[in-house]
Amino acid sequence: MKLYANTEHGQIEWRWKATGDPSPAYKSLNYQWWIPNKSDIEILGAIDKETKQEIKNEVWDDMQEDIQYIKDLYKLHKQNKKRSA
Repeated sequence: MKLYANTEHGQIEWRWKATGDPSPAYKSLNYQWWIPNKSDIEILGAIDKETKQEIKNEVWDDMQEDIQYIKDLYKLHKQNKKRSA
């Protein structure tokens, strides 16, 4: 799965890394409560290392609100599950 992000460097193509057991790409599609790590992001294209890091930082910063929402939702889920048990 390829994803796109609008950054200060233009529209950039990225994806979840496909390595690991299970890989972040697999987890993003099949795990309900998966929280990504910054290292799970892979920037695609022929871009120098420093620019890739800047783009990764920007993409990661853009995700923080969504990641926090998932964390809060998961915390609420665990609290409700604990109350009903």
